[in-house]
Amino acid sequence: MLLSCGMVSPRIDVFAVLIFLGVIQAFFIGLALVGGTSRKAIPNRFLAGYLIINASTLLEIFLCYSGYIIYALHYYDASEPFNFAYGPILFLYIYAFLHQQLPKRWWLHFLPLGLYVLYALFFFVQSADYKYNAFLSAYHPEMPHIIAQELLSEDPLSIKKYINLISILFNGVYYSLILRQFNQHIRQQQANFWKPTSPKLRWLRNLFLLSLLNYGHWIYRTFFVYQDLQDYTSAAMNAAVIYYISFTLFQHPDIFRKPVFLPPKKDKADKYRKSSLSEADKTHLLQKLLHFMETERVYRDNLLSLSQLAKIMATSPHNISQVINERLQKNFFGLLAYYRVEEAKQILTDPTQQNLTIEQIAEMVGYNSKSAFNNAFKKLAGETPSSYRKNFSPQ
Repeated sequence: MLLSCGMVSPRIDVFAVLIFLGVIQAFFIGLALVGGTSRKAIPNRFLAGYLIINASTLLEIFLCYSGYIIYALHYYDASEPFNFAYGPILFLYIYAFLHQQLPKRWWLHFLPLGLYVLYALFFFVQSADYKYNAFLSAYHPEMPHIIAQELLSEDPLSIKKYINLISILFNGVYYSLILRQFNQHIRQQQANFWKPTSPKLRWLRNLFLLSLLNYGHWIYRTFFVYQDLQDYTSAAMNAAVIYYISFTLFQHPDIFRKPVFLPPKKDKADKYRKSSLSEADKTHLLQKLLHFMETERVYRDNLLSLSQLAKIMATSPHNISQVINERLQKNFFGLLAYYRVEEAKQILTDPTQQNLTIEQIAEMVGYNSKSAFNNAFKKLAGETPSSYRKNFSPQ
């Protein structure tokens, strides 16, 4: 039993509230990404996992910073194994986002996490009194410890004193792999990392840079800070990542809700059984297709046909049709309608373009007639363009 005398007194200040709000927001967005249509996009599952581990780490920092950890001592150090999750989960998210598929045996990336979770059980089974002393040693070394017995060695291999160094090196490998993925993608798409024209590439770049900044701070406080744990600065940087993800989610929801990775249906697999395209060829063609759709916006051409698109992409109409069918689960006209309606939504809710008529917007996004635009919009959005503008435009 914990002694009531001389215990840490919980406190709440503005900083503690901001940390806690970050925790709530991260859990909320993580659940949103794995619910509804968003769950169909495999990258979203990894982003949700990234948010959850950030939220779990923030929650522990909040409890320790505020002192409320004394009421949840079994949660103390519970987020430590996540040191082996940040790099792999961010790498897999970016890989799946860029390639529209997962690497082979992707689950092996989480093997170190699983092993360390098992090793951490030696500490998790300790008593609350023992964990209270561990908390005091880290956060309040000036306070007297209470009597507590170690049930069994919490670190039988004596590796915990090196765990930060091991974790830093481990995650450094993954940041290198992410940079390699960016380099390959940028060379293929002839893009610019620092001046991306695609909102999706800009999103990935900013997420990576924020995470890299967090990683740099982790290195700094591990090797250059001896007296202060600086968990409050880590919490602030984690919260910044969460708020950026939240901002992007609401500003560009199409980045997250698009089902970009779905397994092919049997009938479509049979249709293309004799295709000479390898999986690598399909991935390359898909990346080119997304570039022309999202960066070049070729769908705005109201005369665009499958054969014309194939000519632009220097391939055959059959190959493009196969990639659209198998990787995006759409046909050519469905793909055009999707991009046209998505851009129309942005225009309809843009306060600076409220003067445009529905006919003008239809022409801008690639439709020859208002009726065709209305039919496509209602089919995909569930309401007419006029109704959408009325419901979603700022008052």
